[in-house]
Amino acid sequence: MKTIHKTYRFALLPTREEEVLLNKHFGCVRYVYNHFLSERMNQYLESKKSDNYYKQSAALTCLKKQEETIWLKEVNSQALQGALRHLETAYKNFFRGNAKFPRFKSKRKKNSFTIPEYVKVVDGKLYFPKFRKGIKMIEHREMRGAIKHCTVSKTPTGKFVVAILCA
Repeated sequence: MKTIHKTYRFALLPTREEEVLLNKHFGCVRYVYNHFLSERMNQYLESKKSDNYYKQSAALTCLKKQEETIWLKEVNSQALQGALRHLETAYKNFFRGNAKFPRFKSKRKKNSFTIPEYVKVVDGKLYFPKFRKGIKMIEHREMRGAIKHCTVSKTPTGKFVVAILCA
């Protein structure tokens, strides 16, 4: 029997402190994606091969320990690993012929990050790692099913939105 997944979109109303932390998440995810895309491109030019997700995930751990990128520890590690997963998917789709070559992420366009685990909604607040007090959200309808993951986005107009996938 097939499992039916449903996505619910809600507006977020973060405080100033939460907004700063959300923007840090967007920036760090963008940095990780662009850094490892650049690394893959350079590796391919040199040897016609590039690292896969698992090697880059190990490299991400080393990158977080370096002095010049210590600020990557301020955000949720799952979001950073999600950026690597998205990069891996983009590469696979390109080499299968299903998509164009992956492009670098821009600060000016829509920013987003995905949290795959430990997401919950209680009393109109969204809770996930690094946001222990919860972010207020406008829950205009009831969600049904267990939460699988959520994607937090910021539109070019500066509004915050969460898409919650339930099964």
